[in-house]
Amino acid sequence: METNLITTENYFYTLLKKNYHTSEKIRAQIRETKEKVRNIVQREPLKGFTINFQGEVIGCSFEKTLKIIAKRLFSKGVVNHILTLRDKNSVEVDATATQTEVEELIRFLMKRHVVLHYKKKTSKDISNMLIIDENEQNQLGSFIPDSLCCNYASFVESTEKYTGRLNSYLILNSLPLTTEKLGRELRFNKIETKNKVFTGTGLKEIYLNLNFLNLILMLDLEEHYLKLRIFSAQEEYLKSVEEKIDSLGFFADIFQYIASEDNPLLFNKNLFIDLMRIEHIIEKEDWKSLPAYGGYIYSALNKLNEHFKIMEEYNLFLTYANCIEKFLAKLDKKLFKQKSDFKNEKNDLNANYNELKKLHILSRHPSIKHTYLELLNSFSKLLTYIDFMSMQNKYYGKENTRQKALSLKRQGNRFISGIKKFVTSVLDHSTTNSINSLLSKKEVFVNEQEVDVHKLIEKLKKKLKEISQLKTASGRDAYMEARTCIPLLTYLSDILDQLNEIVKKDELGKNTQDLYKNVFLKSKLNKFTTLFNELDRLVTFDDEDEKEFVRKISADLQKFLYSKPLKEDNYTKIIDKISALEDFVINKNKPHLESVDKIHTFTQKFNQNNVFKNIIDIKTEIEKMLELERKFLQIETFKKEGDFFSYSSKELDCFLEEIIIFNKKLKANGYWNNKSNFEEIEKKFDQLIAEVNDIENRIVSSARNENNKISKETIKYVDYLKNSIVTRKGLEGAVILIQNQISQIAGFIHAIKASLCQQSFVHSGVSTSVLFDQITFLLSSIDVKLLDMDKLTEDMFIDCISTISHYQVGETFQEPQNDDINRLMLEIRKREIIKTYKN
Repeated sequence: METNLITTENYFYTLLKKNYHTSEKIRAQIRETKEKVRNIVQREPLKGFTINFQGEVIGCSFEKTLKIIAKRLFSKGVVNHILTLRDKNSVEVDATATQTEVEELIRFLMKRHVVLHYKKKTSKDISNMLIIDENEQNQLGSFIPDSLCCNYASFVESTEKYTGRLNSYLILNSLPLTTEKLGRELRFNKIETKNKVFTGTGLKEIYLNLNFLNLILMLDLEEHYLKLRIFSAQEEYLKSVEEKIDSLGFFADIFQYIASEDNPLLFNKNLFIDLMRIEHIIEKEDWKSLPAYGGYIYSALNKLNEHFKIMEEYNLFLTYANCIEKFLAKLDKKLFKQKSDFKNEKNDLNANYNELKKLHILSRHPSIKHTYLELLNSFSKLLTYIDFMSMQNKYYGKENTRQKALSLKRQGNRFISGIKKFVTSVLDHSTTNSINSLLSKKEVFVNEQEVDVHKLIEKLKKKLKEISQLKTASGRDAYMEARTCIPLLTYLSDILDQLNEIVKKDELGKNTQDLYKNVFLKSKLNKFTTLFNELDRLVTFDDEDEKEFVRKISADLQKFLYSKPLKEDNYTKIIDKISALEDFVINKNKPHLESVDKIHTFTQKFNQNNVFKNIIDIKTEIEKMLELERKFLQIETFKKEGDFFSYSSKELDCFLEEIIIFNKKLKANGYWNNKSNFEEIEKKFDQLIAEVNDIENRIVSSARNENNKISKETIKYVDYLKNSIVTRKGLEGAVILIQNQISQIAGFIHAIKASLCQQSFVHSGVSTSVLFDQITFLLSSIDVKLLDMDKLTEDMFIDCISTISHYQVGETFQEPQNDDINRLMLEIRKREIIKTYKN
C-alpha cells in the first residue's frame, strides 16, 4: 500500500495518467524552439525530405518519439511516412516541411532524451510512454517504470528532394509531373491543357509587379491630390481670367444680354448657343470651316428676327394695355353710378381682346406665357360677365329697382344717424359697435354682381400690370433696357447677313476669304481690331515693320486667349505677349511726347480703355496663379496642417526615387526569362516583397478623412469652353478613377497572396484563370495618357503590364514520356541536396 501511494503521487505518473507523452520541460523546450524559428519558417517554402536516423533508435520506440516531437515542433511541415530498417539499424522518414523545421527536428532528436515505458493499466486511458529530459531522471523517486531507455540519433543524413523546373519539365519532390499526376496534386482527375499551371516563383513575380503597379497608381493619386490642392487655390483667379477673356469675345457685348436671364425680353438661350458655335470659328479666323456652320448662321438669323418680332409685339401689347386700362376705367365709373349700359365698353374691350390673341410670339415667350394665358382667361371671363349683365338689364329693367334701393338706403342712413345722436347724449359714451351692427343689418341692398365684376376687373388689371411693367431681375424697366440694345442687335443682324451671304457664295464655288476677313477686321465687335485701331490713332509708329510687329502681337494674343478652354501651356506665352504690348504702349512714345503730363494723359487714356485694361488684368491674374503654384511646389511638407490632404512635391519626388530604384531591382531578377535559376530568384523576390510593402506602408501612412477624400465629382454639367470647370472635373474624375483602380488591384494582390500562403510549388491555373481575366481587363483599361505620368514612369508601368501579360494563361511545362523517365530521374538525383549531421 505504501508503494502504491508513492507511485500514484509521483509527478511522472500524474503526467501518464493525464495521457501526456512529454514532460513539461520537454514541452517548454519544443515551444521555445518553435517560437524562435516561427518567422523564418513562415517565409520558407515546403519541400520534400528523406531523413535517415542512425544511433540509439531501434527497439526503444524511436518512431513514436519522432512522431510526438515532430507534431509539436512543426508549424507547416508534416511527417508522411516512417520506415524502420532493423537490419541497417536506422529509421527512414519521409516528410514535407521547411528546411528550418527539418534542421530543428534533427537537432532535437540528436540530443539524449529518456523514454519511460509503463505497460500496467491501473486506470483507463493512461499513457504507455513519456519522454523526459535526461536531467529529470532524479525525479523518478519510488516510481519504477516497466522500462527506461535513451532515444537519440548519433548520425543523420538528410536528402532534400528536388522540386522545381528541369528544362521544360516540372518536378515535384523528385517526381516528373505528368498531366495526371498534376491533376491529382491540384485535386483534378486530369489537367486537359498544359497551360494551366502557376509555380510559386511565377506567382511571386506577378505579385511583385502588381504591387509595383499599385505603387505607381498610389503615387499618381497623390500627385492628383496635390494638383487639386494647387488648383483650389488658383480657381478664383482662373474664373476671373475666363470672365475677362469672355468679355473680349466677338459677340461679348451681345452675350451679356442674351446669355443672362436678368432681362426676359433680351434673354435668348437658343440664339446664344448658335452664336457660341459661330463665334468659335470667327475668333480663330477659320473661314474655310464657315460653310459647315451655315446651318447655325441661318438658325441664328431666324432666332434674331423672332427677337425683333417679340419687341414689336410687346410694343403693340403696351398700346393695347393702355387702351384696355382706359376702357376698364370707364366701366368702373358706370358701375359706380349704377348705370347698366355697357355696350360701348363691351365692344371696345372685345376688340382689344381679339388683338391680344393675335400676339402669338409674345404668348409663347417662356418668361411671359403663363401670365399671358392667365390674362386672356381673366379677360374672357370679364367679357362674358359684362354680356350677362347687359342681357339682365335688358329684360328685367333693373334701373328702377336700383333707384328705389338707393332712396331706401338714404332714408335708413338718416334714421340711424338720429338714433346715434340720441344714444350718445343720454349715455355719454361711444356706441360705435352697436351702430355698426345696426348698419350691417340695414345694408341689404348690396349688389353681388357688382362685387364679382370688380373682382374680375382687378384681376385683369393686375395681369396687365405684371406684363406691361415687366422688370429685370435687378429691378430696371425690361422694355426700356431692351430698346437701348436695338442698335447692337441690328448690327448683329448685319454681321449674320454678311456671313450668310459668304456661305451662299462659297456654295457657288466663289472665293470668300477676302469677304470673310472684311467682315472680321472691320467689325466693331472685334475687340482686338478696335484696340489696334486705338493704338494706331494714339501711337506714333516709326515704320510699317513696327506697326506690323504690334499687329502680330495682337493677333497672337487673340489666338492664345480665344483657344478655349484656356491652355495652361500658353500661360507664359500670354504673359510675354501682353508684356510686349504693355511695354510698347508705355515706353515707345515717351520720347515723342513733350511733357510728363502728356505721358500721363496718354497712359491714362489706355488704362481707361476697357479692352486694354482687361488684357492687363488677365496678365496680372495669370501671374498670380503661376506664383501660387511655385509657392506650393516649394513647400517642404504639409504635415503641420491639421487634416491630411496631400503630400508636398518634394515628398512625392522622394517616393518616386525609391520606386525607380525598386523597379531596377525587379527587372534585374526576372523569373519569366530565367526559369532554371528559380530558387535564387525566389529568395530575391522575398526580399523585394518586404521592400515593396515598406514603401506602400509609408505612402498610405497619412490617411485622409472623409472631408478631404474625393468620393464624387462636385460638378455635373461641364462647360468645355471653361478651363476652370474642365480642370476641376478632370482632376476629381481622375482621383475617383485611380482610387477605384487601386481598390481593384488591392483585391487581386490579396487573392494572389492567399495562393502564396498555401506554400505549394504548383498552383492551379484553373482556380486563377478568372482572376487573371479580371487583372488583364483592368490593366488593358488603364490609359496611362490620362494619368499624368512622365515618360519614365509610363515606361515602367507598361513594362510591368507586359511582364504580367506573359502569365495570362499560366506557365507551360513539357509532358514527360516513358522514354524520358529514366534520363530525367538521373538528372533529378543529381540535383538532390544531401546533408549529414554527426553528434
